[in-house]
Amino acid sequence: MSGMTYDDAAAERLEAVYRCADMIAQRRETLRRLSLEPGELVLDIGSGPGFLCQEMADIVGPSGAVRGVDISADMVRRAVTRNDRDWLSYVEGDAQALPCEAGAFDAVVSTQVAEYVPDIARFCAETCRVLRPGGRGLILATDWETVAWHSEDPARMRRVLDAFRPHCADPVLPRTLVPRLRQAGLQVTDVGVFTIINTAWDEASYSRHAAPFIAAYVRSEASLPEAELEAWQAELEALGMAGRYWFTSCRLIFEIARPG
Repeated sequence: MSGMTYDDAAAERLEAVYRCADMIAQRRETLRRLSLEPGELVLDIGSGPGFLCQEMADIVGPSGAVRGVDISADMVRRAVTRNDRDWLSYVEGDAQALPCEAGAFDAVVSTQVAEYVPDIARFCAETCRVLRPGGRGLILATDWETVAWHSEDPARMRRVLDAFRPHCADPVLPRTLVPRLRQAGLQVTDVGVFTIINTAWDEASYSRHAAPFIAAYVRSEASLPEAELEAWQAELEALGMAGRYWFTSCRLIFEIARPG
């Protein structure tokens, strides 16, 4: 995997992102598109803190099973700690070599993970391998160049976003993902978009929680002066207080199927 590592502090910041209203809405859209049924076997590739896995487990029930796979041992530990469902399990593993049997799952989901995988061909091949014939899946990935974040210092905003760009392996992956999925033997049955729009700097907004996450990464790489990062964050808060805040991001949703 690429770019991001998760110590306790980074994991806390990531969990704050997952808990905000925008991410709750994203999970609802993911579940709507997956249309899971009781008794189904589901795999979440890159399960992170496990929030989506918990909701999927509630749908498939004890007659089914959900497994979360994540490369971060800390994320797996956190997800295991909060799990109280016997039919939900987590395991540490790489999306490029999933610790799962071939054809084991009715459905596979992966949100905000594919763009972090260095070998996307392996990711697609592994996704196909673990799906049963006739199984389906959903992959959600951000085109990071679609981010539109208002600033009265656009040059500084561009410097911050450029410094954040290396946090994933392919920041514009959605533009080339369809042929890669097809090359792996999967059908792409639909492509949709989940758009995040924030007009306020508040606890409900994705960007409010993403900003410190971005700043922490850029700070860890020492790619911008600390004073510039502080000024960037201060401006976002000021724009929010003045009623001039704006953020948008497009997340592409790829619905897939393994031919039966």
